[in-house]
Amino acid sequence: MIVHQPCSGSTKPEGMTTDLPINSSERASAVKAMTVSVIVPTFNRAHCIGECLESLLVQTVPPLEIVVIDDGSEDGTADVLARYGDRIRYVRKENGGKPRAVNLGLSLAQGALIWIFDDDDVALPDAIERRLEVLEAKPGIGFVYGQHFIGTNGPDGHIVQGRLYSPPCPRDEEFFFEIMRSCFFHLGTALVRRELLEALGGLDPALLSGEDYDLQIRLARIAKPAFCESPIFVFRQHGGVRGAKAIRYTASQRSSVFRKHSGAIGRKIRSSLALGGYLTPPVTGAIDQRSTRAALLNRIRVMANHGCIDEMFEDLRAVLDLCAPDAPLTGPECEAIALAMREGWAYEASVQDWPRFLTEARRLRGSYGGNRAVRALAKGVIVLARSYPAPTGQRLERAVKGAQIYICACVG
Repeated sequence: MIVHQPCSGSTKPEGMTTDLPINSSERASAVKAMTVSVIVPTFNRAHCIGECLESLLVQTVPPLEIVVIDDGSEDGTADVLARYGDRIRYVRKENGGKPRAVNLGLSLAQGALIWIFDDDDVALPDAIERRLEVLEAKPGIGFVYGQHFIGTNGPDGHIVQGRLYSPPCPRDEEFFFEIMRSCFFHLGTALVRRELLEALGGLDPALLSGEDYDLQIRLARIAKPAFCESPIFVFRQHGGVRGAKAIRYTASQRSSVFRKHSGAIGRKIRSSLALGGYLTPPVTGAIDQRSTRAALLNRIRVMANHGCIDEMFEDLRAVLDLCAPDAPLTGPECEAIALAMREGWAYEASVQDWPRFLTEARRLRGSYGGNRAVRALAKGVIVLARSYPAPTGQRLERAVKGAQIYICACVG
């Protein structure tokens, strides 16, 4: 059963145009006309949903509405939300996971711009205002993303602001590839044109984890981004139970859950994107042999990031099939292979079946340039052991595994 509590005073805005006026007074009016709907999906977060909503209600530029989708909470969430009355638009539904909750909110939202915000995070007061300024200055873009603070629970349960995370700002032609190979910004910082989300169908309900990252990839495929230099919110890190009801997990189980669903995202990308789409900038249609090698090497890094190790080796063999005495594996290509082992879930996914990984590495030796490729894989793991922060024992384990890969290039 779904129960709706409408937000008072909400009216459906007229369709937006990207051709904004340039007169300063008209620009001010245009910013005000860019109405924002905040969608907050929630499940069993009675202890922090109030702090989240309070931060949204004191925005320097208020949202048109705050649509809270209660995904069948079984704690006191409903009681907390009832206290906000018509200051929020409250919807309760049977539990079905975050994607379905967000998509329901999207179908009800009336704003021209959408902000999907997690129920345990806290927005900074000027979060909407600063991103609207970016949209107003760059009317051709589809979404704005930015920085966020890392936060923790204080002794009283309220969020404590910590260090600032500032994501990279890839060039437009590189943005799509970069987001495929690394989830470098948080969806909670994004303010997105509603028509884009509707065209994409919202979040993928088949994903119960990683759904935000999947949406970021699909957004980058069809829309231009822009970066907001002002921090947007405080991301609450905590050790409590999280995730959809069907896959509730603790902080210690996070890696295995995320890796599993990231693999599903990687295979989804692979099945839907032609090889030229991995180039920077993406290319449609046929590509020549040189571009094919470049695209395969980029896809290797994308597959590695998502922990799709079988697919990574398949592409690596395809690269080696294109090598010959007059077209050997180059230094930059070897570096791309080494980088793959330092992407995302590559190493963690590899060690899940280490004997199989070593077998696949040995298979490469039968191809022209195969030994160089295996040594590049080894280099990637060894550099990971040296450079990635980890306990001494863990770093030593990685160094040993790097040496084991290197041996595959020397011993049959």
